[in-house]
Amino acid sequence: MHFDLPLALYDRRAQRGLLRDEFVPELRAGGVELIGAALYIEEKYLPEMALRVALDQAARLLEEIELAGQDVTLCRSYADIEGARREGKIGVLLTMEGVEPLGTDLYLLRVFYELGVRSVGLTHARRNAAGDGGVFASAGSSPAGLSPFGKALLKECQRLGIVIDLAHLNPAGVDDALALTDGPVIISHTNPRRFHDIERNTGDAHIRAVGARGGVVGINAVLLSAEKEKATLDHYIDHIAYVADLAGIDAVGVGFDFIEFLFRYWTPEQQAALAASMIEAHQPPGLTNHSHASNLRRRMRERGFRADEIEKVLRGNWLRVLQQVIG
Repeated sequence: MHFDLPLALYDRRAQRGLLRDEFVPELRAGGVELIGAALYIEEKYLPEMALRVALDQAARLLEEIELAGQDVTLCRSYADIEGARREGKIGVLLTMEGVEPLGTDLYLLRVFYELGVRSVGLTHARRNAAGDGGVFASAGSSPAGLSPFGKALLKECQRLGIVIDLAHLNPAGVDDALALTDGPVIISHTNPRRFHDIERNTGDAHIRAVGARGGVVGINAVLLSAEKEKATLDHYIDHIAYVADLAGIDAVGVGFDFIEFLFRYWTPEQQAALAASMIEAHQPPGLTNHSHASNLRRRMRERGFRADEIEKVLRGNWLRVLQQVIG
């Protein structure tokens, strides 16, 4: 439920057929049937270019889906997701990571809904008109909750049938979102603070609350630990088991947030700048791109997860929420 595909397609827009040639083979190799493709606006485009870049990213994604032919399709409803699976296509669900493209204009949410956006995360690591992001440190996030615009945005998401994603939101903002909404919400890509104590990650109380609402917590593959040697496939499964113990097996999914594909064409300077502005991301061997999803499936079996539990974590829990919310 979280992949920065539109960012790559936009940055590499001179390369037509990139989705077909580079990403489809990895998705097929990992058995991935549905991805959440996130619109995310880099700092250098804010604020003036946020709307334009988001629309360009969406346009690039739609073009690349068309070029991929029978392999990929955009999904706007649960029926579309089921249809893609029946036809053996990879479904793409358009999502938004940070609402900077909306500015303070709630009507623009309807525009993105018509383009296909079906899940919205209010913030990334920074402040915007809706609220504040959680910092990449054990303390220091803004104590402020959601703004009036952020609260109105939640209401409009629920009216339209858009999944509310609490990833990156500061703890006070998560409290507000849980208090102001009903039904399932998700955290598309996060980790328990028990293992990596930064406010960008999620504390036990919020994990339990999301689970109690019928929501899903997606486990991030690149923020498993502050220590590189602890970032392993087995430790990823430790995170899954921890959330399952806290909130139930129905409350946990995968939210890989793979970034290896970005680093393939980023300079060392760009990678260093990312680490300096946020935190160093450690990519676990054997779990760095979607082709490795089969490694996770196999290792979960070896670790003693039942077949029905694996199905829920890798697919079923997300599908349940999508069926309930986007219809």
